[in-house]
Amino acid sequence: MDLEGKTAIITGGSRGIGYAIAEAFVDAGARVIISARGRDGLNEAVNRLGPKAIAIPCDISDPEAVRGLVEDASRLGLVDILVNNAGISPFYKRVEHTTAEELDQLMGVNLRGSWCCSIEVATRLFEAKRPGSIINVSSMLGLHPDQRQGAYGVTKAGLIHMAKVFALEWADRNVRVNALAPGWTESELTKALFESHHGERLKGDVPLGRFATPQDVVGAALYLASDASSYVTGTVITIDGGRSLS
Repeated sequence: MDLEGKTAIITGGSRGIGYAIAEAFVDAGARVIISARGRDGLNEAVNRLGPKAIAIPCDISDPEAVRGLVEDASRLGLVDILVNNAGISPFYKRVEHTTAEELDQLMGVNLRGSWCCSIEVATRLFEAKRPGSIINVSSMLGLHPDQRQGAYGVTKAGLIHMAKVFALEWADRNVRVNALAPGWTESELTKALFESHHGERLKGDVPLGRFATPQDVVGAALYLASDASSYVTGTVITIDGGRSLS
């Protein structure tokens, strides 16, 4: 699963799953552009990743900012790999208590941002007649709903269907699009939830008996980014410790 000579953009790459994937891609030989809204976190991440990593701040909910991100990244070389990892889950509430403004916020980052990033990267690959790999980091909740995560789950289900639609439309130009569906994963985003009274119930639903770490997602991301998966498109790899079985 060698990525030598490849260039990758990873949104939400300064922490959590995004950072773990960035670290693995660098180790596999890729040049990596990580993006997030917070400049300080990006700079710290790049310092840890080393000289093959570059930080470009971007709010992917803004289509113009996405265009600027991909243009800046493309000056370093054609982008071969895109990991749509950036996402938010700012609340834990029932769907009837989710406001239209909160839904718009989730859709803007989790769904529309990944849509825009994918098209910006793919159109440049089409023009260059080069193959590419796009990976949407969805969630187990996009396949199997859970309490008080309805709006988030809807956006993650959209990422899965987006991967299938784009895979079908872009297969004739050899741009592969797939999705990952991680289960409950330890990160800054989930720390408060896991430490709350809901945490034990969530862990109890996982047959392997623990939450995932960001490193648990890395192997599948490397596989989909590399030529090892050259005949794989429009699929979803579930990484949930067996939670979907229950």
